[in-house]
Amino acid sequence: MRANLKMAALLGITAGTLEFLLRTDARLGFGFFDQLLFCLLAVAANLAVALPAGILASAVQRLPYVGKRPVGLVLGSLLGLHVALHYRFQVVLNESLRSPALLAGLFGLFAGSLLFGLTLHRHVAPRIKWLVAVALFAFWGGFVRGLPTGPAQEVEGPNVLLITWDTTRPDRLSAYGGPAQTPTLDRLVAEGTRFDQAVAPAPLTEPSHLAILSGQRTTTTGVLSNGTPLGEQPRMLQRAFAERGYRSGAVVSGFPLHSRYGWSEGWDVYDDDFGAIAGLHRLSLVKLIDEIVLPANTLRERRGTIAVDRALTFLSRHEKGRWFLWVHFFDPHAPYEARPITDAPTDGEPLALPGYWPPPHKAITDADYLTAAYDAELEHTDALTGELIAWLEVHGLLDDTLIVMTADHGESLTEHGVLFDHGDDLFDPSLRVPLILRGPGVPAGTTQPCQLSTIDIAPTLEHLVPLIAVERDGQSFQPWLSGAPCEDRPVLSSTIGARFVEEPPVDLSLRQPESKYIRKGQERGEALYDLVSDPGETRDISAQVPEVVDAASEAMDAVLDGQPIQAREQAMDAETLQALQALGYMGD
Repeated sequence: MRANLKMAALLGITAGTLEFLLRTDARLGFGFFDQLLFCLLAVAANLAVALPAGILASAVQRLPYVGKRPVGLVLGSLLGLHVALHYRFQVVLNESLRSPALLAGLFGLFAGSLLFGLTLHRHVAPRIKWLVAVALFAFWGGFVRGLPTGPAQEVEGPNVLLITWDTTRPDRLSAYGGPAQTPTLDRLVAEGTRFDQAVAPAPLTEPSHLAILSGQRTTTTGVLSNGTPLGEQPRMLQRAFAERGYRSGAVVSGFPLHSRYGWSEGWDVYDDDFGAIAGLHRLSLVKLIDEIVLPANTLRERRGTIAVDRALTFLSRHEKGRWFLWVHFFDPHAPYEARPITDAPTDGEPLALPGYWPPPHKAITDADYLTAAYDAELEHTDALTGELIAWLEVHGLLDDTLIVMTADHGESLTEHGVLFDHGDDLFDPSLRVPLILRGPGVPAGTTQPCQLSTIDIAPTLEHLVPLIAVERDGQSFQPWLSGAPCEDRPVLSSTIGARFVEEPPVDLSLRQPESKYIRKGQERGEALYDLVSDPGETRDISAQVPEVVDAASEAMDAVLDGQPIQAREQAMDAETLQALQALGYMGD
């Protein structure tokens, strides 16, 4: 048995280093110790298969065919694991784990791999010591392949830190006069410029972030909902910064921004590894365990504490050159877990919370309690943002860094009958967002009252850095920062009226400073709200002033300028559907 275990250990180590070689990626931005731990985990996962196979080989030593081929049995077991799981996660991801077709396929592939490994025994066994060289080469190759880029050359212009908070409405932040204490944002406002009427182009994570980074409306990109592959992408900021000579990095924390949709293109580092241990959930065996134990078969988000650690790794590596870093915090998104719910009121009728909220939260009966819990999430995220600001200050980079803080969308906290959710309507609670700038070219202690869209961020950065400007839907507000009087801009926003259907209806809104016009797709109706007398958007006055509705409709058509409104096809695989459902981005 000892000889079989030694042989199995060697095969397991070799398989682990090969998996490390294949699964590591420079875009993940893993540091040396992250890479080393990733390799050790890959080896451990493969040893978890190889060693039991070695023990089994010893147990069946007397069998006429299998027992005389211990190398082949272990080799076949390792091969079967990776082939079968590749088939599961790359070929038939749509199939349920209980599907007879899936189970038959997995069994056939595993059995075939075992037979193939047993057949290879006579070729591999005499050369078993060669695997040491293979393992060493794979170990070295993995480190080379996963080695992230170093700092950029010194170029003109400031560093740029883009911070986006998920699901954040400004009226809850102390920086905007709200109850949640956000001293980091208070400081950014005192030392920079606050925009009081920033409006998101969509109440969903993926389309809104694409609009921020591209300066294009959702109706231009066709990305109107989460789970949409980006396909042919608009020219996003990371490419503009690369042309300027900057290093670019992104640390994202929510499934809608996962690289599977094409988000990693053009970035030097795109860290969407949501595990607490870097790389762990990229391994075949761990993917299998995830499918069994995780609610949506995959990690859907990560805590901001991990995101900060990964962001600081990027900053430490690139502090001597120029960089553009985007850090996305998912923490404010429901369910709100910044504080324990052991003291939550549960007497009376439970709130009708969205289906994706966990059972303990669904027992809560007080909406005010959950609103306070949402504020706690904002305070927690402010503290995380403060860690990034503190690092820049300690390293002498703060005053040479242009900081942009905003959000992808807001959150309804019971308005319009929507309890602690977003995405399905175009009312202000889901569309109003904070926007704060601090750094070179930004006046301190000022506010801008005029309405604008977050699609205006990209063209503004092109002027402030400066970058090579291209045509975008958004308009730079840099002149406002230089003292020019601001002017309100109409903001077009969109969402889809039904999710994950072949031709989803597209709902549009055009927000003017004093009114909002909403047009529902597939002729489902229209509405008009007077934001002066009815800021809560509670009274549809479209039937009372048809001439105003006609004028608003014409204004929307003028903004669209004949552009066809069509949503890109969403990814419909089972993992995407379940993960987005678990985050509340589709119906139960």
